[in-house]
Amino acid sequence: MYIFHLKNRYKVKYCFLFFVSVLFFLFGGNVIAQNYELVTVTGVFSGNETDDTMFKATSPTIPTLAYIRAQRIAGPQSGVFTQSGDNIRYTAISKIAGIPGNLSKIRFSFLQSDKRSLIPPNDFRFVINDIDGPNNEALATNCSANVRFVGTANPTNLKIDNNPPDLNAVGTADENEGSTSRVMFEFDNISIVEFDNYANDGYLKDFDLDDDYPIATPLFVECLNSFIDHIDLDNQEYRKIDFSMEFKNINGKLIINTNPIYFDRDKYNIREDAITELGKVLKIMNKYPKIIIELQSHTDSRASDTYNMELSENRAKASIDWIINKGIDSTRIMGKGFGETKLVNKCSNGVKCSETEHQLNRRTEFIVLNPEVLKQL
Repeated sequence: MYIFHLKNRYKVKYCFLFFVSVLFFLFGGNVIAQNYELVTVTGVFSGNETDDTMFKATSPTIPTLAYIRAQRIAGPQSGVFTQSGDNIRYTAISKIAGIPGNLSKIRFSFLQSDKRSLIPPNDFRFVINDIDGPNNEALATNCSANVRFVGTANPTNLKIDNNPPDLNAVGTADENEGSTSRVMFEFDNISIVEFDNYANDGYLKDFDLDDDYPIATPLFVECLNSFIDHIDLDNQEYRKIDFSMEFKNINGKLIINTNPIYFDRDKYNIREDAITELGKVLKIMNKYPKIIIELQSHTDSRASDTYNMELSENRAKASIDWIINKGIDSTRIMGKGFGETKLVNKCSNGVKCSETEHQLNRRTEFIVLNPEVLKQL
């Protein structure tokens, strides 16, 4: 069974999925107690049975929490949100059966009483019940999204892929609400959570935030760390690599140390102030001729989700073309547009923000996909 990560519209990367049990050694065979806030969904405020629903919510430890906004933020498939007990249910509406075509991206925003302002970042646990398979259902979140780890039962009917950029839980057997098809995602210091939801038409997932669905004898898996976390910077082997100036390590990813490349609203042409930053990328790629780069392009939240996804793809392509035209082999750089799915601030749909705040979301970043080759220098 395979699940794939789209690197861009031109290239598909397949990753083997690993049984979670073989990764138990990450925690030395011990279950580690974690802190997280309990949240109870108490009702639907607006948008019931749509892809943008506002739920009323409470937490005994987060006094500012009043609402959770659940949205389907990107396709290609869709779905609707409803309340199930004190949980949030997402039911897929998919014209395509089977992974990966049955994907819809969803977002949960934890909001204050004004229904717009995000609460201060907190720690949350999501338990999702009944992920069936094979090739029917999966759930994934980005390793850089402050995800602490994924947990599932021992034994389990899920397979976990913990190879960045994502943590994926994939169903392998049909099971009617059984504990061995549950998966737990825990997050540190967040107020927005996003998931890639894979499900055939009519398949549903209940997102539980107050431990309705216990997982007995759980196993825990965390994202594999970038090798940079384990480098001795005083070692002679790495002395000619200036990591502090050339690269930065953000949540386990090795990223070329540039300022973000910004774009004008509704535009994807390369601005004059971006050429300096693209020049830094070009210099690094010439200095380290074996590294492969993924360029990630983002938009602000204005305009439709579909339009923004297309715009970010065009921005990624424009930046790639600039680098290739300077002599870099096209096989060494790939791109992906994320549209408005990975905002860096509060400026989501309907939130009033300044032009400066919106510009922070119109950015392009450069991630080294194979940092292990730097060890070979």
